[in-house]
Amino acid sequence: MSSRLPDFVDPWRLANLGKQLSGAVGLGELSRLAEALVSVEGESLFTLEFYRDEKKRARIKGNVEAELVLECQRCLEPVTLPVDAEVNLAVIEVAAEAELLPDECDPVMVEEGRIQLLDLIEDELLLAIPQVPMHPQAHARWRWRRCLPMVTSKMCSRKVRQMRLTLLPFWLG
Repeated sequence: MSSRLPDFVDPWRLANLGKQLSGAVGLGELSRLAEALVSVEGESLFTLEFYRDEKKRARIKGNVEAELVLECQRCLEPVTLPVDAEVNLAVIEVAAEAELLPDECDPVMVEEGRIQLLDLIEDELLLAIPQVPMHPQAHARWRWRRCLPMVTSKMCSRKVRQMRLTLLPFWLG
């Protein structure tokens, strides 16, 4: 078990040794991920096991966990997304090798015989972010009910009431 993440590792050597790396990395250290977050407070926990499969391919299996604070695309307020991403990778040197891999694993391309683990962890977290992050439906309904203009027959015309009814499905999701 390792708490300090090495910058680069030789995945074939670690697979031959059957090594496992575990630890934590601050979300602020992941520059590409930080651009998508509202807050970089907190850390990501990871466990990565290196091994050889039945076809002697170097494999990486494990998980990456974090609580990511993103901007809700419905209300534009922070939303916390718990991430527990499973890692199931096969180490390859050329793109053609990816076609030969089983469906249950993804390829990770090695450059100059080594990989950067920080990038691998960051990639898994980025892939876990939904395309449109939003609060759960119950939270969204409560927020938008408060924000909808209060429309009474005395206060406004039929046109304003119609606009409210038209926008209501969009706001409630």
